[in-house]
This record gives sequence, structure tokens and C-alpha cells, in this order.
Amino acid sequence: MRHARVLWTVVVMFLMILSVAAPAAAQAKDDEWEYTVAPYLIFASMDGTLGVRGLEAEVDTYTLSNLQGGFLGYFEARKGNWGFGADVVYMALGSSTDRLNIDPSQAAFLFLATRRLTPTLDLQFGARWNVVRGRIEFKDNSVVLAGTVVEETKQWVDPVVGLRWKQPLGERWLVSVPANVGGFGVSSSIAVDVFPTLQYKLGRHAWVGGGWRFLYMDYETGYEDGVPIPGEDAFRYDMITSGPVLGVAFRF
Repeated sequence: MRHARVLWTVVVMFLMILSVAAPAAAQAKDDEWEYTVAPYLIFASMDGTLGVRGLEAEVDTYTLSNLQGGFLGYFEARKGNWGFGADVVYMALGSSTDRLNIDPSQAAFLFLATRRLTPTLDLQFGARWNVVRGRIEFKDNSVVLAGTVVEETKQWVDPVVGLRWKQPLGERWLVSVPANVGGFGVSSSIAVDVFPTLQYKLGRHAWVGGGWRFLYMDYETGYEDGVPIPGEDAFRYDMITSGPVLGVAFRF
């Protein structure tokens, strides 16, 4: 059910973007480089399943109360109709219950090439390098696993393709909606990233804005038909990270 909801979210978002995008062919601007640097914060929750060495736990944490460290930022360089960019997401969280201590950390380094299709629509394609650490401590003395600690770090790379719609609203307002899909079974079964924002221009180069980030990853290794393979280093990361975003952007 979760996979179906995610896929429908992506399909609807892409159809909305295509329906409002201007049909005119894109025209290159000046033959000069344009740059964007945008640090931002996300007040996110993580909801899903973390499996480490075949042992699994349900994760339900919020950055406001469980954040141990993090960094988020975006960089883009563009010349005419072509450009490239990088988006960095790193969050280390920790949560505790009567039964478990759970410490997931997620780093996602997204590298994209951009091709302008219309004045308001870009095609984006590239790869996301994921580095995920999972640690589970079973502390409930009433269970057999009491005192057991499992920890593992996995890295994988997903191909990514998506669209970005950008629409000015007057002279000072801007709506931006990038959305991409990745994985395709190469590493993750599927990875979905949707990031709508509303931005306001403060001056010649500075913008301030907010929005919502939705990032879903479904990755597993060492499993067969959803069951850990005995003797294998089984790892599962079936997780939704989502929440409101605040940030600034500098364009020059």
C-alpha cells in the first residue's frame, strides 16, 4: 500500500507540472554563468522500517526532539539552457523507547544535470549517493534480545530522473517544484523526492522561502521475498523523511 501511495503521488505531481508548464520552446539567456547557493533547514519526521543484520525496528522520530546533527544545502550553476547542481541532505537522529534505542542517520548527495525544456520547466537527470547508518539496541529485559546491539552502515547509488517547474508570481515571488524518481531496482527498489517551495525576493541577490520536503527510499540487501537470508548481512531501509522547510537562497 505504501508503494502504491508513493507512486500515485509522483504521477499526480508530474501531471500537474506538465499541465501548467508553458508550451513554448525555451530560449537561452545570456551566455553567462548563473549560480545559486541555498542552505536550508528541515523540521522532518522519519517514519518506516530499519533493518540491521536481519533484526528490524519501526522508526517514528522527529528532528525537533531527536536531532543529533545535520546539514542541508543546494548549489546550482547554469549557462543558457544547461546546468548542473548538487543537493546535500544529512541528518543524524536518535530515539528511545522502553524496549529500544534507535539511531538512524541518513546522508543523500544528489548530483543532477539540468536541461531547460520550456521557460518554466526543466528536465533533470543524474544520481543520488546514499550513505545510511543504522543502530538498534534492544534493552527490554523481558525479551530474548535484551542487551543486543546491531549496527551497520550501507552505501549505494541510485539513478535519478525528474522535472522542475519554476513559475514567477510577479516581480518578487517564485514557486519552485522539483520532483524526481530514482532507484528503479538498480540499488533502491524506488526512491521518490518532491520538494515544493514558495520564495520571496529580499534584494538583488537574496531570497527567503519555505516549503515541504518529501523523500522516500525503499532499499534492502540480504533479503529474499521480504525475509532476511540466513548468513547474509541483511539491511533494510524503508523510510519516509518529510516535513516543513525554511531556507535562504543567494543567486548571482
